[in-house]
Amino acid sequence: MYIGSYHHVLGVDTSSSASLAAYINSLQYSLSESPGWFGASNGWKITSGTYCSYNAFSNVDLRVQIKIPGGVDAYIVTVLGERKEVTDELWRECQVSSLLRAILLSDSLAYGVTGLRRVTPVNGPRDESKVIEALMQQFWNGWSLGSNAETQMISTARNFLADGIKKYFSDAGRYADFAAEILAPLAYAPLGGQQSPARTSMDFKGVDPEVASMLAECYLEGDEEVQAVRVMNQALKVKPSCYPLLHIQSEFLRRKKHLDSALTIARMAVKYAPSEFHAWAKLAEIYIDSRDFKRALLTLNACPMYTFVGRDMPRVPPPRRINYPVKSDILSDYNLGESFDNSTHGPVPSNTRASIDSDAPGYAEEMAQNESSDILRLSAPTLNGTFAHAYRFLASIFGVVGWDELLMLRSQVFVMEEEYRNSAVPGVAVDDEVEEDEQGQVDGDDDHLPLSAVRERALSECTPGDGRGPDVEANGEAVADAGTNGQLETEAKAQQSQETQETRESQENQETRDTEQVQQTQEALSERSEPEALAEEAEPAKVEAPVQPSKGKKKNKKNKGKKAQQKEDAKPDEASENEPDQADEAKPDQASEAKPEDTDEDKPVQPNGDAAEETIASLREKMDEVSLSDNEGDKENGSGEENAPADSAVVAASEVAPESPYEPVSAPQIAVLEAKDKEPAGADNMDSADTATDRDDESQIRLGDSKVVRKRLCERWLDNLIMMLFEDLRAYTAWRSRMHNLRATGQQVTYTYTQAEWEALGELALRLHRPSEAKEAFEYALAIRFSARAWMRLLEMYVGKHAAAQKEEHLRYEGVPPPLPLSSNDSLMMALDAVVWLSVYNDRWYNNMVYPNPVCEGVVRLVKIHGLSKVRNSLVSMNLKVPVFNIVKGYLEFAEKFDVTGAKW
Repeated sequence: MYIGSYHHVLGVDTSSSASLAAYINSLQYSLSESPGWFGASNGWKITSGTYCSYNAFSNVDLRVQIKIPGGVDAYIVTVLGERKEVTDELWRECQVSSLLRAILLSDSLAYGVTGLRRVTPVNGPRDESKVIEALMQQFWNGWSLGSNAETQMISTARNFLADGIKKYFSDAGRYADFAAEILAPLAYAPLGGQQSPARTSMDFKGVDPEVASMLAECYLEGDEEVQAVRVMNQALKVKPSCYPLLHIQSEFLRRKKHLDSALTIARMAVKYAPSEFHAWAKLAEIYIDSRDFKRALLTLNACPMYTFVGRDMPRVPPPRRINYPVKSDILSDYNLGESFDNSTHGPVPSNTRASIDSDAPGYAEEMAQNESSDILRLSAPTLNGTFAHAYRFLASIFGVVGWDELLMLRSQVFVMEEEYRNSAVPGVAVDDEVEEDEQGQVDGDDDHLPLSAVRERALSECTPGDGRGPDVEANGEAVADAGTNGQLETEAKAQQSQETQETRESQENQETRDTEQVQQTQEALSERSEPEALAEEAEPAKVEAPVQPSKGKKKNKKNKGKKAQQKEDAKPDEASENEPDQADEAKPDQASEAKPEDTDEDKPVQPNGDAAEETIASLREKMDEVSLSDNEGDKENGSGEENAPADSAVVAASEVAPESPYEPVSAPQIAVLEAKDKEPAGADNMDSADTATDRDDESQIRLGDSKVVRKRLCERWLDNLIMMLFEDLRAYTAWRSRMHNLRATGQQVTYTYTQAEWEALGELALRLHRPSEAKEAFEYALAIRFSARAWMRLLEMYVGKHAAAQKEEHLRYEGVPPPLPLSSNDSLMMALDAVVWLSVYNDRWYNNMVYPNPVCEGVVRLVKIHGLSKVRNSLVSMNLKVPVFNIVKGYLEFAEKFDVTGAKW
């Protein structure tokens, strides 16, 4: 009788067919172990097996068929189903692909597949040297693997291969080995060495900037800042516009609290990589550290967001039966809260306290409560990629200013819905309504352009290595570079001066013609009697007077002051424009004297008739102001530039009229900000020039002493994140209020929430930067039942992963106790307790991978804090069973083999 079975595995050495045959042979020996795969019976044996491994570099599937006893057959299968022979290069690519999957998918809580087994990919320094050799040979082809969801442009330093190598060494704190064995030889590779095909002798100048950025980051993490600065200096001389180098440099300056210099470098990084999320995120982070939350929100609003692509799960045929053999010798003293039945498709959790505590609900009651729980339906835990980063920035701002101040900042920076609805022009947002005298300034900026056009313009104008800060405004950001703004203002002033000169020349010519016409008018009026002239002037005013109120009633109340000012400015122009018409009417014509009302009908029709009639009516009302004395030329000279032809006045009146309801809604505009603020950020200063009008000043904001800028339209994804933050705060407030009431009345707290709810509340507290309350929630979750996630979060707190957040929480909020010192014995014993429970859990679920492993990472941190000898002695004092002690001892052996920090003492 033959039965086929399969399982998934990570960490197997796929460098040759011999190593794969050895793994299949090891499965044969595991059948004799107690219990076996299919129960206590040992009547089964393996006759053949096939190992399949995907080669991510060549996009082929490597397959090795082993027959016991028999031979080994290795071949590859292409995407077209063709069978080909395996070459040495394909073996090396398959080895690196398998190693990267084992490293990047090492977290069992983040990646879980049915029937997945994990083994250690690197067992010692000798194996590591072979792995490093293979990684260096494939390093320059790492771009073909792609990159994570937070990287837009794949490069030599930003791909899955670089991420895997970095994770392997950084989780163990082995930055010196990483720099000396891999990055330094790659960054300073001599000509003719192991280089990319594109790196010829023409473009290689002694150091590769992309790899040098990784090397500088490694030196910074390893507390070798002098070496890091030296590497950045050499690499920036080769390529000053290298975005990864600028990113690392700005982070180094931020850590040193040189926020002004870090801000300048971060702007340059945005300038040279406007499509990269990390460049914008670093700029927003620096703004948050400098407490410039308005610019931080504007920067966050301009961040390019990418759709998150999750991990691919292998597609396999559905199994008829799933078998999970249990190692009873280890689990006898460790109740993981699960009862197993091989007839089902997985473990069934059981409440271990239901038979002891009468207040503990059963599993069915817990599931029913979880289905109706609002805590488990929060949207923030589902965020991934760039959206999760943006949420963390919002939570950081909230932690500093609070919710009310965050809403105030939001209303000051972004256009609110009420402001958009009350816009004077139906199709244009409030931030597009500007005064006529501001129009010249606005036209000189990039605010009226779409985001895509602004970014393209910025990229075309910028030159590498010019030393200027980034034109964040031209890249779709609310922060403008001072140099670029100065250039735009200079161009706008030059264009405005040229237009002014042309206008003056045309006005001088018009003044000459107007003077002649006025003289003719004087001669004609001198022949007529004064009563006749007054009657002729008054009668047309009676006819046109009713037109003015009808026009005024249609004005928007919000723009009443603005339009009144425009009308007053237009009256001198109208007076000079219609003097020829008044002269024609004043001629001694008997027909016009008998019927003065017919003069309007005989006049030619002007463009935009309503505006022309309104202009003529206003002129006739003010004819008494026209002087017929010899000082008329002085008055005309006093009017200056305000004399213009009548046709120009009519056209201008039609251009500034804002009543058109068909203007499209403009795209989110780019804020115009200056490089620095002379006053603290957040100062809400109003523009004194607008106090004389009725315009809504809330549509503008002022940052420090910089000029007034218009509000931006908030991106929908950012608005959704703010709503998610509000949901989290509402759930958090309800939780803390309930906890306070329960403790005040002396009621039971543990079973107020289910285990799943306690875990969700712990994650909620971590998102809101409240680690002390998160620790409390995870402890309550463990009081109900075992939870690997809760133990993992507690281990992170015990080893100092959230030390900065704990210290900040203690300083910011009253009543928060100081965190437990990491060097204390209590902290060490609690951490080892978490390590033991998690080790047993991993062994139960066939996770035999010593490193990379989140549990081993915690042990390495303990060794770094307390030393290897103290950690080993503390573990012995716990009196663990031999199988459990051997599992945990493997982590200590790894620290000793690879000589991590603290292994010598």
